[in-house]
Amino acid sequence: MKKYLGWGATVVVVGALTLLIFFCIYKLDALLAALSGLVSILMPVILGIGIAYVLAPAYNCLRGKLRRLLCQSLNWRGRRALRCADVLAMTGTFLGAGALIAGLLSLLLPQLIGSVTSFVSALPTNLLHVSQTLQSLLASNPELEQNAMSLYVQTINYIEQWIQTSLAPSVQDALSYVSVGLMNTVTLLKNLLIGIIVAVYLLAGKEKFSRQIKRCLYAVLGARWGNVAMEYARYAHQMFSGFIGGKLIDSFIIFLICCVALPLMNMPYAMLVSVIVGVTNIIPFFGPFIGAIPSFIIILIDDPLKSLYFLIYVLILQQFDGNILGPKILGNSTGLSSFGVLFSILLFGGLFGFVGMLIGVPLFAILHRIGSDIIDRLLVRRHLPRAEAAYAGTERIEAVCAPPESEDAPPDGEDEAADDENGAADGADG
Repeated sequence: MKKYLGWGATVVVVGALTLLIFFCIYKLDALLAALSGLVSILMPVILGIGIAYVLAPAYNCLRGKLRRLLCQSLNWRGRRALRCADVLAMTGTFLGAGALIAGLLSLLLPQLIGSVTSFVSALPTNLLHVSQTLQSLLASNPELEQNAMSLYVQTINYIEQWIQTSLAPSVQDALSYVSVGLMNTVTLLKNLLIGIIVAVYLLAGKEKFSRQIKRCLYAVLGARWGNVAMEYARYAHQMFSGFIGGKLIDSFIIFLICCVALPLMNMPYAMLVSVIVGVTNIIPFFGPFIGAIPSFIIILIDDPLKSLYFLIYVLILQQFDGNILGPKILGNSTGLSSFGVLFSILLFGGLFGFVGMLIGVPLFAILHRIGSDIIDRLLVRRHLPRAEAAYAGTERIEAVCAPPESEDAPPDGEDEAADDENGAADGADG
């Protein structure tokens, strides 16, 4: 009877999961809308988690030094010293981060605003200069000039028609977009303020939150799979912190190099171009091309010859970044091939935009690690070789001898005992 009850329960669970999957696919738009609404509601918490994750290394370092200072130099002991060190470390971390951001903005914003203002004010004159240059080049070739003028007339007619049919009716909508943009800015500032408060609470109680999450994790998954989940969590933390932190440092160095080199080359709008190149360099693989295109157009409008020099400079700079600076800072931290990097950027960039391009590589590296571990376990269970070289140029694979028990799951009789021992050891470590 237990056997039949087990089969019946399995059928019910499989049927319920099938109906749930079908409902999610059939109501995908409503599900995505509900998920988007939930993300919008929880955005302050998400921002707070991100802020706390970024500031946690500085907070931990400063708190450890303050605790040692209070205990050794001032002979403070007990809870008073710990609380005082925590408060001072929290205050110093947020004040230092705020001072760093304010300092960077005070250095960059005036020059950036000056570059943008100069570009906008000189745009009509530069466009007229480009037009005159093209006319002088086309004057020697009447047929080419006639084709160019025909294309120019068609373009002007298209622009006039677009202004009459599309732009004019959209002016009223543009006013509403401005008001919506102001409301979005206010909402962003509100979420950022609440996110900072959430980050303070998370940093202050991160040990307690960590214990609670581990407790729930092991309660749901047990000792064996809880240890597996903890291992992947540590790997994910290492991957995100190493890759994203290294990429930010790499992009900041590229930005500094541009800030020094472009003025020496007498490039126009040096600060604006440096910001574009530095920000887009955060995106792996496609970043240099994304940043080079608008920068090239900006310089081309001002001076076509310097735009060619800029392309040569960007090519040399990206070769230096891709072959020397990037590997020196990042190394092969993801373990992905070039195709894996390209695939992850295209996939997650299409799903999540700029954020997806930034986190796509480490996220795909984590999924790749999980998939590789699953494949290894399946091959070991079937007594098949795990090395990729064993499958090169072969039409047939024979099963090999069973590997040592350390590479596979323990025998059935020892599985629960090993789980109990692991759980006891983890409890002692915690």
